[in-house]
Amino acid sequence: MGPKFDPVISLDTENFQIPGVQIELDPDEAESLGAFEESALSEDDAWEANIDVTDIKEDNNGF
Repeated sequence: MGPKFDPVISLDTENFQIPGVQIELDPDEAESLGAFEESALSEDDAWEANIDVTDIKEDNNGF
């Protein structure tokens, strides 16, 4: 493994473009920047997207 470096932590959002710098934000500021935007499927959509395993077994002669 390579050397382990302690992260550089900043409170200034101007430092987002600097590799290796971690920005500390309060929850409201992070949300306003889109950090918590949920893009996952809902549980209902996920269940609806499931395929029917029985159909696959029949299409593959039970295998």
